[in-house]
Amino acid sequence: MVLASLPAATAQAQAQDAPPKSLDSRLQVQLFAEHPQIVTPTGIDVDARGRVWAVESNTHFPPADYKGHPTDRVLVLSDSTGDGKADQSVVFVDGLKFTMSVAVKPRWARTAPNEKGGGTGGVYIATRREIRLFHDDDGDDRADRSEPIARLETRGDYPHNGLAGFAFDARGWLYFGCGENLGADYTLVGADGTTFSGGGEGGSLYRCRLDGTQLERVATGFWNPHANCCDAFGHLFSVDNDPDSRPPCRLLEAIPQADFGYRFRNGRKGLHPFTAWNGEIPGTLPMVAGTGEAPSGVLAYESDGFPEEYTGQLLATSWGDHRIDRFRLQPRGTSFSSNPEPLIVGGENFRPVGIACAPDGSVYFTDWVKRDYTLHGHGRIWRIAPVEARKTPVIDLATIPKRPADELTTLTTSRRLDVRRLASQTLAASSAGRALLFEALRDRARPQRERVEALWALAQAGSGDVDLKQANLFTSADSVAAAAGWLIGTPELALDQATARNLAEALVAERLGQRTSRLVDGSALLGILAQCSLAPGDRLVPLALSIDDPFLMTVIVQSLTRHGTPDGFARYLAPGSNAAPRVRIATVLAARLHAPKDTTLVTMALGDHDPDVRRLAVQWVAEEKLADLRPRVEAVFNSASVTADLFMATLAALEMLDGANPAEIDKTPAAKYVLPLLTDERRSPAVRAQALRLVAPNDPALTQSVLETFLKSGQALLTRETIQTLQLAGPDRAAPLLLPFAADSQQNSQQRADAVAGLAAAARAETAGGPIRRLLAEAMTSQDASLRLEGLRSARGLFGSDSKLRDALLSVAGTLKSTAVPLTDAQQDLVDQLELASQGEQVALPAEVSRLRSRKPANKAEWLAQLNRGRTADPEAGRRLFFHTNGPGCYKCHLVNGRGGRVGPDLSRIVESMNRIQMIQSILDPSSEIAPQFVSWSFEITDGRVVTGMIVHENEGKTVIGDAEGKLTEFKTIDIVQRVPQAKSVMPEKLTDLLTLQEFRDLLAYLESLK
Repeated sequence: MVLASLPAATAQAQAQDAPPKSLDSRLQVQLFAEHPQIVTPTGIDVDARGRVWAVESNTHFPPADYKGHPTDRVLVLSDSTGDGKADQSVVFVDGLKFTMSVAVKPRWARTAPNEKGGGTGGVYIATRREIRLFHDDDGDDRADRSEPIARLETRGDYPHNGLAGFAFDARGWLYFGCGENLGADYTLVGADGTTFSGGGEGGSLYRCRLDGTQLERVATGFWNPHANCCDAFGHLFSVDNDPDSRPPCRLLEAIPQADFGYRFRNGRKGLHPFTAWNGEIPGTLPMVAGTGEAPSGVLAYESDGFPEEYTGQLLATSWGDHRIDRFRLQPRGTSFSSNPEPLIVGGENFRPVGIACAPDGSVYFTDWVKRDYTLHGHGRIWRIAPVEARKTPVIDLATIPKRPADELTTLTTSRRLDVRRLASQTLAASSAGRALLFEALRDRARPQRERVEALWALAQAGSGDVDLKQANLFTSADSVAAAAGWLIGTPELALDQATARNLAEALVAERLGQRTSRLVDGSALLGILAQCSLAPGDRLVPLALSIDDPFLMTVIVQSLTRHGTPDGFARYLAPGSNAAPRVRIATVLAARLHAPKDTTLVTMALGDHDPDVRRLAVQWVAEEKLADLRPRVEAVFNSASVTADLFMATLAALEMLDGANPAEIDKTPAAKYVLPLLTDERRSPAVRAQALRLVAPNDPALTQSVLETFLKSGQALLTRETIQTLQLAGPDRAAPLLLPFAADSQQNSQQRADAVAGLAAAARAETAGGPIRRLLAEAMTSQDASLRLEGLRSARGLFGSDSKLRDALLSVAGTLKSTAVPLTDAQQDLVDQLELASQGEQVALPAEVSRLRSRKPANKAEWLAQLNRGRTADPEAGRRLFFHTNGPGCYKCHLVNGRGGRVGPDLSRIVESMNRIQMIQSILDPSSEIAPQFVSWSFEITDGRVVTGMIVHENEGKTVIGDAEGKLTEFKTIDIVQRVPQAKSVMPEKLTDLLTLQEFRDLLAYLESLK
């Protein structure tokens, strides 16, 4: 979507906000043009002469009484007086419909070294259905002719989910996006007749040569990749909106054959088990960052007008959040991570859309102005410029091809990408110039931006007098080597397979050893490995896949798909295979791409012992409609290690095989599908227990009678999950069943401890001396360590007001008065529990006991030393703590196997994404690293409220955010005045104040058991 997921609003009054402002005091925002010069603008570009090309939309939902121009048009706006305001306007082309993007062909953009430049070189314009290259042959700024580049044949006709978003790379490729098209069937046709067909898979990125030939699909799994850009090193970025029910919108880095997980056919909400939004499903890729609402433009800043620190950073517009964000890219494995930082902010009537850089380094962007989806007659174009006047003249690109070699060499170090690229290309046109470029490429002391332009120019020149293999590009795998990696195997850099594989093995080994002596830029490994011909049984496959990196997984899967065979895949998937889980995952993904209807391979995968492999297999069966395998899919319920994710994927697969519409599953509560399994007595206890986890604790179907039956089932797993359900259902439902269970000495002591933990909230609601509190007092003095621990924990906060509990506490403390030092681990834990229980309760422990308490670590190093010093830990105690009312409250925000809140990350398999040190760090300092979809936001609401939390849901005109207590707040999306990302995590700080040292160890043990 180019706008936002908001309903059409009634046209508002005059848009008279204060002008937008820059949050960087070194930059300012200036008005360049406004209505009636231009109305409802979308795409924008700035040519080499500094003229602004902008799309004026007059067909995007015109109201019945619209009095504007009848069609879209592209205007050329210029400032002839130098006062910063547009005073001349020419209609370049008219008669367009649903026009989203315009791009003046860059002077350096060429597919072949002898391709002509000059003039504008043509102007690319994307409407919903077609991309054409327009030409002005007589120089009057009006199009005289056009040629087709690509066309979209479809019945879809929504204005802004078709073709849009131009980007150019240094190798002569033109990139563009195609939105989800509301799931309608389509055929995309290139200028040479190349076609791609589909429908329902979501949005995709494509590329073609500058004349529309050699059309290729680059990546899929978008909602709508509405705007795209390439940075100096060839990284391709896209902003994808809208997230529907999976906020936030996404900033993505696309690599060849990337899959970003979204499937429109599975439902708009994006909640279907077969749809991913941040790499949740193996084989899909995560986002670089979350963006503001309705990102509609993105720019890689490579110029000299802004402060130098902006070089290489991304700027992205947010139509829905009235701002432009900057993204400082940080390396993460073979890709990047980042966070949005507001740079330009405005009021309700500030709606930035397209964005482009001018020759002087200033940045222009269009402004739709008003919230209305329908046309409204307003529009603006703004300019971001430095506060201090420019001190050096702007280089005219037209002069570069005529300059001598010494000047060209100087220009190759310019901060302006267009200058250094055109200068490098000009040098590459002569033998002497190529020698200079080759010297620069080999010299690692030169700036990497200068060297990579030398690489691009020499590769494009294709001359026999320079051999790029002699440049020793991979001696240090830096950003230039990362760019060169994608050239391996091409005529420009024809390394043989043995050399490429040796290089890949060396870099993989360095990455595994966490060394950076050679692998300076992690993304260098990606391009190099992508060019290796890999097949099952190749030693490089398990070696590279031992690195947990989804981008590496993608390139390996693609190579296995091309070079693998069914017999080779079977080697890894056959029963008894000792291949690592990640290798088997890659094999399943490749086998499906290679032979989607091969029932032998998918049957092997259905019997795999790893839940991720089985998850991919059930999805394979369902999406390829292999109905004969339905019994084998159903049998997955009874297999070992059925995670909540696998459970829901299997349910979804069975529904699809039975003919259900996936979109219905997407919007139907899980309980509807799992309740029949829960109440089916023929199902195994494990299946019923998993089903119970996925039913809301207060679901009407879970009557007291049903829960009592489960509680007394005699099946340990089902009993435990019933206790957990009652605990989360609230005091009124928990007390009648858990109290007698906890008091029954014939029951398993661990399950009794679960029940005592489940009564904490009920005890808090009870008056002093009540039956639950009496039970807690008895548990505190029990000889069973688990019961004693849970009794103390469940009574926290009650000792000051309940004399019976206080007496029990002091009685336990009395047993420790004469304890010899050093304490046993059990005694130390008990002392620390008593100390924590007495805090703030006006209960004084005996001095002989208080002096025995553990000293809390004072810094991270001390915490790590204490938590890793070898003391035993109890994961079952950690599980009870995780869900405990009187614990740190983890369950309020986090899901584990279907239970808990949905504010923070799902921790069901946290051990696969975090090691112990990272877990400790995330608890000690929650804000040190925040995943994009869990960034906290501050919302200003029209009624004056400011609400802070994480976006949990945003769809159908409603926004729901969650706070640190797991509390959800809902408001109308239309009532959001602005939203600003926060650096601080929604996860509370100082959680360690709520834990003893042993509780921290137990909690870690529980988290480490989740796999």
